[in-house]
Amino acid sequence: MQVNSKISEKVVKKKQALEFLEPISKRYLMVMNIRSTCDEKGDRYLDPMWAKDLTEHFKYLKDFTLASPGQQEKSPENQIAVNREPSFSNVEFIDLPCPNSYKDAILTLPATVAKLWSAIGSSDIVHSCVAGWPIPMGWLVTPIALIQRKFYVLVVESAPWRLEPGKTIKIKDKIIAYVSEIVNRWCVNNANLTIFTQSEYQHSLLTKRQERGHIIHASWIDEENIISEADAAQIWHRKTSPSNKKLKLLFAGRLESSKGVLVLLEAMKILDDKNIAVNLDILGDGSLLNQCKTLSKNLQKSVNIQFLGTLPYGKEFFRLLQEYHAVVVPNLSDEQPRIVYDAYSQAVPVLASNTDGLRDCILNHTTGVIANSNDPVALADLIEWSAQNLPRLESMGKASLQEAHSMTHQQMHRSRWELLLKMLQSSKV
Repeated sequence: MQVNSKISEKVVKKKQALEFLEPISKRYLMVMNIRSTCDEKGDRYLDPMWAKDLTEHFKYLKDFTLASPGQQEKSPENQIAVNREPSFSNVEFIDLPCPNSYKDAILTLPATVAKLWSAIGSSDIVHSCVAGWPIPMGWLVTPIALIQRKFYVLVVESAPWRLEPGKTIKIKDKIIAYVSEIVNRWCVNNANLTIFTQSEYQHSLLTKRQERGHIIHASWIDEENIISEADAAQIWHRKTSPSNKKLKLLFAGRLESSKGVLVLLEAMKILDDKNIAVNLDILGDGSLLNQCKTLSKNLQKSVNIQFLGTLPYGKEFFRLLQEYHAVVVPNLSDEQPRIVYDAYSQAVPVLASNTDGLRDCILNHTTGVIANSNDPVALADLIEWSAQNLPRLESMGKASLQEAHSMTHQQMHRSRWELLLKMLQSSKV
């Protein structure tokens, strides 16, 4: 009871601290490949998740400008009109050209650079990234920020330019990966502050001035999404009752080879041949959907696979997570998927592959279990072990719930704010 009391006290203090951020009044410019849309009425639309993230920035950045590709079209589906949101009332938008190919990006480069030069010149702090299509904004922003001597912040959340393991690689892809690694390393080494979402990105990209690099894992969960310990105990009691002994797993993500979905299905075939009882639900869509459905039809014994389609990120999604004994994340790429912390918030452990991104956010045999990457046999063995050890999954799920409290979206931004404030003070910007 004393431990639980200390955890609760810690959570309350974090909530209070998040509410009293010292605002940064410097002119802050974010340059991203986030596309916004304006309709014929002049309403501006953004993806809801990006809008949510931007709103967190506004809590500590009082003079905020977003420069990103903008396009004119009818009101898009599944996006929100941010100009109707009070939190966006003081935000300035700069619409950059919106290329749809490498050729378009080159043709619109002069106009893009001209707009960036002006926007960066009117700012005190510039924020960008090294990922984005067709040309990462950081490639254009970095030299301009250096020339104009601006305080420069980079965030490295993913490395999509890197070659995917197990995939047939074309010469063009190898050239792009090679050039991207060199240019992105140069960008990172010339930033005043770089925030990485995992340690491997820092080790491989930051080769100079290590004190300017910091690791802050990416998370989208809010404190209100995290269930209570009492709810977790009740949910797990139901999941481990005699009527729910069959292992129930969830895969949530894009149905693409980089997500390891084909490796997962091969593992399911191994388990089916061994007559190991497993229910697997697949939540998501993608280019491999039809192939996945075809492969699942070959399972005739103990494994059952259902395709749930897609579900918006929100309360219904979190309620769905509660139904499973574990979430399975068989990624092949080195990215750090948000589903890990989503699962933690519902006291659900994670069965994952041994990649750089997943090793950084999963405590092996504490909040989940890690198996060899791109290895169907190893994944099948892990799932079989899980089916035989539901009490261990329950223990890991409850441990992951404690981890979730320190990994909310708000706490992620507080950590970024603290770093930014510290670096600004030391740089006397």
